[in-house]
Amino acid sequence: MPGLGHNPTFTDGGVALFAGGDYTAEGGSAEAEGLLVVGGNATFAKSGGVFNVGRAGMGSGIIPASGDVMLAVGGNLSVARGVTLDVGHGLTSGPRYGGSIRVGGELDVRGSLETNGGQSPDGLGKDAALKPHAGFGATIAKESASLGALKPTGKTEAKGGSVTFRGAGESGLQVFEISAADINDASTFTFESLPAGSSVVVNVSGSQPVKISPMAVGFEGDRADVYSSSKFGEAASRILYNFEDSTSLTLGGGGNFMGSVLAPEASADITASTNGRLYVGGNLTTRGSGNESHNYPWNGTPPFSCEPGAPGEPEKPEVPSTPTPTPPATPEEPGTPEEPEAPGTPEEPGAPSEPGEETPSAEPSEPSAEPSKSAPEPKKEGDLALTGAGSTVMIAGAAALVIAAGAAIAFMTRRRRRA
Repeated sequence: MPGLGHNPTFTDGGVALFAGGDYTAEGGSAEAEGLLVVGGNATFAKSGGVFNVGRAGMGSGIIPASGDVMLAVGGNLSVARGVTLDVGHGLTSGPRYGGSIRVGGELDVRGSLETNGGQSPDGLGKDAALKPHAGFGATIAKESASLGALKPTGKTEAKGGSVTFRGAGESGLQVFEISAADINDASTFTFESLPAGSSVVVNVSGSQPVKISPMAVGFEGDRADVYSSSKFGEAASRILYNFEDSTSLTLGGGGNFMGSVLAPEASADITASTNGRLYVGGNLTTRGSGNESHNYPWNGTPPFSCEPGAPGEPEKPEVPSTPTPTPPATPEEPGTPEEPEAPGTPEEPGAPSEPGEETPSAEPSEPSAEPSKSAPEPKKEGDLALTGAGSTVMIAGAAALVIAAGAAIAFMTRRRRRA
């Protein structure tokens, strides 16, 4: 999987974010990359400026094809005064342009709506607006239960706000279990002794509310949550947290949460940036400062699969499908990202510091390969909303994107062979 970059690299029409209830973007939230599906009402009422949907200024580059639906809302969609909702920004090449939206109820735009050539019908009714994802809430509940029934294959240790997940060295799906009480208030996560390329499931048991403020993620000896890490995309796409029974989930702070989330019974409040697919059965509120969601599909196979529905039924969404590489569109030049708000001095993965004691963060490993030929230079027209990735790491993020492209192709080849 690629690291963070500016240009679209893969097309994938799977659901990136799902809220079974209402979706609200407020505060300084910046972007939602990929397809956003909302069962209830969607409200974009941030404190002024642009909110991007579909394509991010600096993200995974894994997005729906130009002209495809990038925002589907079962209820009403409203854009507050002073806010611009920008769908499919810069996707201005190919047979279709921009990003489309579908609204079951009323479209109320008091600010500005840009679809960049995409369609924006409203009054469709909930099922028609969400098709083929009208039954997605039931899908995630079923898949969450299937994952939750798996027996642990590795060991979990929680201590002082730090959680370590250690594999047993055996190949196949890596399954870990932790209680909601033990993961609550955790900020440092370490994954080690994982077979190469293996998928990771963290099953969180219990129904109590969970609050996580991610500050550092160690992944196979590297610090994976910093933008310059060569393992950023790898960690984001291999990890999935399954909150099967939790009723409330908070991802706080201003750091990077690494991995996808299944929480079919929960409502979620987000101020951190998320890197993975985020599915909650209740309401989803994002209200941070420059925080954004990056569309990394989980690379696990069981129990998700790409299976067409029976005749007359909507297709089962291709939830974690492997992105299909396509020649990138020639997007407009993204705006210069802001440096994210520092989340504090991260702890060394697996070794939390005492309160008040600063610990230097781990240095990410250096890329081991030379970049291949880069994507076409984008046009220098228009701006995307400021992103959470700092301008000082834009070059490193783009380099990681190119370096990871070869690994992504090899990864997809292995997936096809297995299929």
